[in-house]
Amino acid sequence: NRFAGITLTGRRVIFLVDMSGSMELVDDKTASPQKWSEVRNTLLKVMRSLPDLEKFQVLVFAEEVSFLLGKPNEWQDFDAKTSPDRVEAALKALKPRGGTNMYLAMDAAFRYRQRGLDTIYLLSDGLPNVGEGVPAAEARRLLDADKEPELSERLAKHIRQTLKTNWNRDNITSKVRINAIGFFYESPDVGAFLWALARENDGSFVGMSKP
Repeated sequence: NRFAGITLTGRRVIFLVDMSGSMELVDDKTASPQKWSEVRNTLLKVMRSLPDLEKFQVLVFAEEVSFLLGKPNEWQDFDAKTSPDRVEAALKALKPRGGTNMYLAMDAAFRYRQRGLDTIYLLSDGLPNVGEGVPAAEARRLLDADKEPELSERLAKHIRQTLKTNWNRDNITSKVRINAIGFFYESPDVGAFLWALARENDGSFVGMSKP
C-alpha cells in the first residue's frame, strides 16, 4: 500500500486539493489540459489504496476553502464502492482559478484534529501567494514590485511555523501526518517547501513529473 514512495496510512483523512489557477498550467504561459485531470486521478488512486480508511473529507482551496462533500466540518463515511465516484464527479464540476491560500486550507483541515484526524494528503503545484503571514499592504507592495517569490517564501515560512507552534504542536492527541504530492512545478522552491512541510510533520513528499 504505497503510492510513488509514500506509505499509504490513515483512518481519518483530509485530502487538501489545490485548485488555484495554476493547476491548469505547466508554467505561466503554457496551458496543460491534462494537469487537473491528473490531480483528480492521483487523489482517487490514493483514496482507493488506503487500507484502513474509515472517514474522510476533501477540502479544495484557492483563495478560499470549500468542502467538497456534505456540510462544512463534517466527516464523510468512506464506502469503497461509492465514495471515490462521488469525489470524482464533484471534482470534475470544478474549474481551477485564483491564488493559493494554503494557510486558510491548513487552518480548516486542522479543525478536524480534535475529532480524530490522523493524516493529511496535500496535492499542490505551488507555493502560497496569498494568506496570513504578510500584512496586506506589504503583500501588495511586493507584488507591485514583481517580488512574488519573496512573498511566497515568507508565507510558506509562516505556514511551517504555525504547524509547529499551533496546528500540529505536540499535545495529548497524536501528531497529524502530512504527505505532500507536487504536480508539474517549474520552481525548485516548490519542491523544497513541500518536502520540508512533509518531513517536519512525519510524512513523505513525492514530485510528479510533467505529462
